[in-house]
Amino acid sequence: MNSTHSFLSDTLAGSANQSFVKTDGTPKGCRVYYKLFGGGSQYKVYFADTVFSTFADGTHSVCNTELGGWSIYGMTAGICRDCGMDMPASPKEVLKVTFGGKDKVTLSAGEEAETDVININAKSGDYLCLSYVVEGEKHPCHPEIQIPAFSVKNGKWEKDTNIPVPYKIGVKRSAEKTICFLGDSITQGIGATPNGYSHWASVAADIIGTSYAFHNLGIGYGRASDAATDGIWLSKAKECDVCVLCMGTNDILQGAAAEETAKSVLNIACALGKAGVKVLLLTIPPFEYSEECALRQKKANELLKAHFPAIFNNNDFLCENGNVAKPVYGGHPNDIGCKIWGEKIAEYIKEHI
Repeated sequence: MNSTHSFLSDTLAGSANQSFVKTDGTPKGCRVYYKLFGGGSQYKVYFADTVFSTFADGTHSVCNTELGGWSIYGMTAGICRDCGMDMPASPKEVLKVTFGGKDKVTLSAGEEAETDVININAKSGDYLCLSYVVEGEKHPCHPEIQIPAFSVKNGKWEKDTNIPVPYKIGVKRSAEKTICFLGDSITQGIGATPNGYSHWASVAADIIGTSYAFHNLGIGYGRASDAATDGIWLSKAKECDVCVLCMGTNDILQGAAAEETAKSVLNIACALGKAGVKVLLLTIPPFEYSEECALRQKKANELLKAHFPAIFNNNDFLCENGNVAKPVYGGHPNDIGCKIWGEKIAEYIKEHI
C-alpha cells in the first residue's frame, strides 16, 4: 500500500462490526466519540454493512453476515477536547456531513459507505464527535465497544452500544507506513480502562509515533477462523503495510484443536503475505484457560513457533511461572499489563518494520 496522501486511520479505538441488532424500525439518534491519534484537517468516516466476526458462540451472528436495508442520515461532526464514558460532551461547532452530496445513505447487503470529506481542524488527543440518525429493522453494532456511545431515549442521551459505528476514522495525510493490529478483545483493549486508550496497541502506537498510521482491527470474540475466511475483516488488514497479528484465544476457548487454531493463524499470515503485507506474529496470549484449553494453547503456540521462529512471545511476561492459565494481569490485560506489553511490542515493531 502507498501510505502517501491517503485517508489513513486516525484512532486507536477498535469499532469494526462485531454483531447486529434487530429493531422495530423506529429511527434512533446516535452519537459516538473517537479520540484522534495524529489530528488533521480533512476526514472521512467509513461504515460497512457486513458483520466482521462471530459474536460469542455464534448463535446470534457469525462472521461475514450481510444485513442490508438500513440507513444513516442527518450526520454531523464536531470536535470535543474530552469526553467521558457516561456523559456525552457537546462540540462548540458542528458540521453537516454528507454521503456523495446527499444527507442520507442506505446500505444494501454487503455494501460499504464513506462520507464526503469533512473539513474540520483537529489536534492529536481531540475527540471527534459524530451524531447521526439510524433507521432500519436490523443494523450492525459493537456490543463491547470501549469508547463513548449513546442514543436518544425519552429525549435524553443514554449509553447504548447497540448502534452502528464506523469501522474507520480516516484522515488525509501521509505516513511512513500503515500498521494494523489484527486480533480479538485483547487487542481491541477490553480489560484496560474504557476510553482510556491504555490498551497495548495504543501504548505501542504512542511510542512509535505519528509518522506512522495505525488501525486497530481487534474485535471482541473474534476468532482466527473468522479472519481466515478472507472476508471483509481481513480485507481491511490487507489495506495496510504491516499487520501485527495476535489471534487464537477464542478458537481455543470455543473448542478448536491446536492444529486447527494454528492453521487458521498461518492461513491469515499467508493471505496477508500474498497481498504484500508484512506480518509480525504474536503468540496466542495466556488466558483463564481450563487445563485442557491450556494444553491446546501451548501446542498451538509450538506449531506457530515452528513456522515463525521470530514470533513475539507475549507469554514470557504475561503469565505466572509459565502457567498460561494464570495470566498475571488478567486474561484481558489491565492497564499495567498493557503498558508492559505495549512497550515491549513497540520495540519489536520498530526493529522489524
